[in-house]
Amino acid sequence: MRSWFATPRVRWLARLALYGSALVVGLPLASSQALVGTIRQPTTAASAPWTEVGLEAGGLRLRAWLAEGGSALPAVVAAHGLGDSLESYRELGETFHRRGHTVLLVDLRGHGGSEGDMTTLGGHEREDVRAGMRALRERGLADPGVVLLGVSMGAVAVLRAAAVEPDVRAVIAEAPYATYRESIAHHARLYYGVPPWLPLLPAAIAVAEWRAGFDADEVDAVAAASRVRAPLLAIVDGADPRMPEAVVRRVYDAHPGPKRLWVAPGAPHAGASIAPGYWHEVLGFLESLGVAAAQRGAGDRGDSRYRRTRPAVPPRRCQGRAANQSSRL
Repeated sequence: MRSWFATPRVRWLARLALYGSALVVGLPLASSQALVGTIRQPTTAASAPWTEVGLEAGGLRLRAWLAEGGSALPAVVAAHGLGDSLESYRELGETFHRRGHTVLLVDLRGHGGSEGDMTTLGGHEREDVRAGMRALRERGLADPGVVLLGVSMGAVAVLRAAAVEPDVRAVIAEAPYATYRESIAHHARLYYGVPPWLPLLPAAIAVAEWRAGFDADEVDAVAAASRVRAPLLAIVDGADPRMPEAVVRRVYDAHPGPKRLWVAPGAPHAGASIAPGYWHEVLGFLESLGVAAAQRGAGDRGDSRYRRTRPAVPPRRCQGRAANQSSRL
């Protein structure tokens, strides 16, 4: 019996179907890796005033550093951006700790010393922030409430956590994106020139949702901000093409207040903390709410004394901080 594939025309159609299927399935699958992949920074051992503690979120063990402070002020939970780790926020945390706050720095899933090999850019990371808050409550360190601070992906995570947690006293969100889908489209165009109408983008997002087990439509910082009842300080990095002022303002405008918006002059993505005026704005905001000590100690006002432990690395991929924060967030 003659093979069905004997004629050249049928063989050509079969090859076309095979190659077409590989393109339709393979390209979104490969592109999804840029959405869920993480960049893991090396870790260091905790030293005074820090103690390493373990958290649990979604079946993953997370690494965190804890510095216990006084009982009169809210604890501070800090969340980093994509491709970063808690080490970058050590000195920032120590500034809060010197002023009497308990501080918890969290390695979000798939970063630093935490388990996991995928990111959802603020989706499941919300649960990592909430795990940190639970750990503080269990230790009796969150009685005065909690201040949540996040940068880029971390900003989206803390906004989404603040929308569902009752004891948040203030939120400091630097360079949040508006929605997951819009941020992916923006970064794909910014770094790769991919037009937003290309079917590859929704296909890649769909594969990322399947691989990482999340709903992209729920990762919405604008919607989260509208539900946050704690006061908000939204920070724009003044020289950031990835989360420019127009994007951060959408998050800010959605918040019911009280709220402030500060544009960090000349700051690159995730770089507000090294901009002049950072501590003046942050501490002034918290003092106005009565959740920070009024006096300022050495290093609080002098921004030149504060530097990130590890500076941000230039952007690489498609949505957030830089190779320390990748080009994704």
